[in-house]
Amino acid sequence: WHHFSRKMKYYNPPTISINSTVTDLVNAISSDSKGVLLLKDLPCAPISDIQKTLDDLQHHPDLASRLNKAYSNNLVYKDSFRQGSGGSSVDRKRVLDLSPERLEEIERNDPAIINHGKDDGKFSSVLRYWDHLKDQIAPRIVSALADAVGSEDVTKDVAFNYRMVDYYQRPEVDKYPNAPRCGEHRDFGSFTLIFSNNSGLQLFIDNEWQSIPTLVEGSAILLFGWCTQIRSNSRIPAVLHRVVDMSGVPRRTSAVLFCAPKQTNTPLEPVVRKGEKQVYLSGIKASQLRGKMARKWQKREGTLNEEGKIMEEQEILSSKMTSQDDVVRAMQVI
Repeated sequence: WHHFSRKMKYYNPPTISINSTVTDLVNAISSDSKGVLLLKDLPCAPISDIQKTLDDLQHHPDLASRLNKAYSNNLVYKDSFRQGSGGSSVDRKRVLDLSPERLEEIERNDPAIINHGKDDGKFSSVLRYWDHLKDQIAPRIVSALADAVGSEDVTKDVAFNYRMVDYYQRPEVDKYPNAPRCGEHRDFGSFTLIFSNNSGLQLFIDNEWQSIPTLVEGSAILLFGWCTQIRSNSRIPAVLHRVVDMSGVPRRTSAVLFCAPKQTNTPLEPVVRKGEKQVYLSGIKASQLRGKMARKWQKREGTLNEEGKIMEEQEILSSKMTSQDDVVRAMQVI
């Protein structure tokens, strides 16, 4: 995992402007068989402000603890290695996970901590950026994706998560030198938009790992998740991806916008086009997929609680479902 050579094969995805017509966006999504696009003409991600926000949380564990107490459903700030839950198969990274709903609850339960973040202006600029993406950029992608899939279900249940990830420099003395940066996985939701200041993202394309070149400011990688793969009857794939260390890149920081259904009974009904065989079963609900997958990604990120660990072990023993791919395979038409 430690350092990958620059001789590794690079993948340059098809590129399209976010300012293109919806029809052109639909065509770009529909015609790309790999499940990845490069979107350009986007607002530049405030990477340095995100780094300063994450540094602030690292240097003030009391603030990180208050954040997590103010939102009880899931951890908001995660630094598994610093918090003692790292390991050889746990991602070495620190993460701040926010969303409109999380911010609302945090502000209600501990308004002072939000105000603390806003005091120096850095956190305020980060929040403004996420709001702009959610309100001005994401609706164009949601609309185009619904047309490309052929289902208005995509537009009926839309929730956003704002993930800020810091792949900080590995310590000189590292108990887990082979711990992954971000282990290979496919995303759960409808789509994922990834902004980053350095290379390190790799996609499994044409049966080999290929690196995405360092992104130009104002551009982002658009990937699709399992919800879209199922709804599109596999026409739009959820690409397997990971993050690795790259030579000469001590620190990589990314801003990731996740779009996924949130309601329990949201259908993931496959749209089968003429001439296609149905790949996935009818009647799948988003919650069926999310529950089983959540334990897989929490295990990888070192945030799975004791009850979850027991449930995960029992599921693996009873069904042999060790990965997210196994969960979805069980939902295929036999």
